[in-house]
Amino acid sequence: MFANLFRLLQTVFDLVFPLRCLACQSAIHAPKKVLCLYCELNLPLTFFHLMQPSPLKQQLFAAFPIHQVFSLYVFEESALVESLLYEMKYKGNRSVGLFFGQKLASLIAEAQLHFDGIIGVPLHPKRKRKRGFNQVDLIGECAANSLNIPYYGNFLKRVKHTPKLSQVNKDRTAILQDAFRINSRIKLSKGHYLLIDDILTTGATLKACSREMNKIDGLCLSIATIVYRN
Repeated sequence: MFANLFRLLQTVFDLVFPLRCLACQSAIHAPKKVLCLYCELNLPLTFFHLMQPSPLKQQLFAAFPIHQVFSLYVFEESALVESLLYEMKYKGNRSVGLFFGQKLASLIAEAQLHFDGIIGVPLHPKRKRKRGFNQVDLIGECAANSLNIPYYGNFLKRVKHTPKLSQVNKDRTAILQDAFRINSRIKLSKGHYLLIDDILTTGATLKACSREMNKIDGLCLSIATIVYRN
């Protein structure tokens, strides 16, 4: 009885105070959505997951034993994808992270890709305290729950506090040297794991994480990000 009453009240509330699309501000009469259908369909998909061999693997990870590399969307200056990233990372809109997680899980399911778990790229504790959360955890936990596989947000530790890579002109590989460590208290079984981050530019962060993870015997690694910025 109470559950039915709650659903009725929620429906009335949604009709009176509908969610608004973050892009065009039109009403959204659907829970857990951040974009209307029109704006969502206009997000610039990369389709990298359909290309064999992966162009990102060839371009950025040719020297690494990575199984597959793909990103969902192409980054465009002053466009919707950039606005969504800013809304998530700097305005604390966690709904955007959940939206990205759902889209990532849908792509993985549609492409019939199979992973034994998802591993998130960590923030340094100082940056995480300042921001209040790691946006990659929002994406990864949502995607893992949708796919019914484990999410490992603490498997990698960021032990070196580096400047924001988007604001430096130096060699990012050198900056990130010895920046990550594996958490020895978490043991992964043999299998295929997906390492995720929110944005891929030069690949320096994901390469640094991959170097650590490739030290583990019996682990097959793929990489996915929400956005690719060339």
